[in-house]
Amino acid sequence: MRFRKDVFTCTIVVLLTTLGLHAALKDAWPQFVRADQKTEITMVFTDAAELPKHEELTLQYVCADGLRGDGQVLSRTQYEKIPFEIKGDTLTATVLFRGETEHTLRLVSPHQTSGMGKPVIHGFFKLYSLKPDFFALRPYKGELHMHSKFSDGRKDETPAHMVATCRKLGHDFAIETDHNRYDASQEAMSVFAKLPTDMRCFPGEEVHSPGNNVHILSLGASASIKDWFTEQRAEYDKAVAAEKALIDAKELPKALHYQAAASVVVWNKIRELGGVAVYCHPYWRPANRQYIPAALSDYLLLKGQFDAFEVLNCSSSDLGILHYHELRAQGRNWPGIGVTDAHASANLGRAYTLILSESLSFNDIAANIRKGNCIAVEFDPTTKQHRAHGNFRLGRFAIFLFTHYYPRQHDKLCAEEGELLIKAVAGDTAAIEALKPLQGRVPALFDKYWAK
Repeated sequence: MRFRKDVFTCTIVVLLTTLGLHAALKDAWPQFVRADQKTEITMVFTDAAELPKHEELTLQYVCADGLRGDGQVLSRTQYEKIPFEIKGDTLTATVLFRGETEHTLRLVSPHQTSGMGKPVIHGFFKLYSLKPDFFALRPYKGELHMHSKFSDGRKDETPAHMVATCRKLGHDFAIETDHNRYDASQEAMSVFAKLPTDMRCFPGEEVHSPGNNVHILSLGASASIKDWFTEQRAEYDKAVAAEKALIDAKELPKALHYQAAASVVVWNKIRELGGVAVYCHPYWRPANRQYIPAALSDYLLLKGQFDAFEVLNCSSSDLGILHYHELRAQGRNWPGIGVTDAHASANLGRAYTLILSESLSFNDIAANIRKGNCIAVEFDPTTKQHRAHGNFRLGRFAIFLFTHYYPRQHDKLCAEEGELLIKAVAGDTAAIEALKPLQGRVPALFDKYWAK
């Protein structure tokens, strides 16, 4: 219980009323620093006059990995003492943050004790140190698979409404992927291009090619895949025949060769058009059976000729998670993503993809998906728990973001903006005006909370 209480209270902004003290940690930065370097930290308090005198305070530091800055081992309850200065309401200190992990700073009165005999704590600050490759990137949350009235989504919900709802849920970008309807995503992009918002949306569609039951996402392609195989059917057929001839009959039943070949052809075409090719919901089971034969699904997963596959997708998630980790254990590190495949805005937010990227440009996002700088995340709206599925390094960072960064300001700012966006895409001109002063707030978080 004590651990759970600590996790709950060790947030960036903590209001402490212990022993009548009303000073509180209002803000602190940077929250993301370079590993193995010294960084100056600033902590700002409200009602700082209520703090004890400087000489009665101690700034304590501990690294989550259990080592001191000099590499020495700390005891289970030991903290390092860090020199600091206080001027007015602002505390500054310079700390060496060792390794890539979580760190804690806490300001305490060691000679005062609470009712439980412990030192009075005036504020916690949690931060994370990153190695150069991750430090150069920024985290973005996105929905990559959803449907609107353009296909089989709710008939009163437009593509733009779906994207706006994603912003309300804390996403930085979204892609509308109606069935063989590239124009749905284009409509969303057209609407958002006229709005004062930092929310981004990109072209996409869920592709169903001739003779192939395998569902495929086309994300960010410069043209419609459906239009290609409709208007250039001879080219499609020729490419499928050539790919089919390459399949080893011993690896897959002959009856499944066409679908396997057609899938590769579509994935290749998506990439040719600058998009990300995704294998959808391998374990979706409508009508009490896998939507494509298990032999075909296993073959496609083992070959991995896509850019990413859906680890999380509605009811198919459990088996997707199990197989994903088994493939990783076998050395097949295909990038995995999380999606809702929502057919109504009410079902958005229960899964998403966290991507580390240089920027929110689609080219950067696509490149980092292919590099594996992405992780599938499921969210339980009842318990408010996030669970990440992917490699340990990125997953550990993601857990920190869920707990100590996103709830701080990012998700609140997105929710406020998203509420207005939902009204704006419905034609509310007052909402459009109200959006203008909100633009730029979310990107500014990176400027403040990442070390220079």
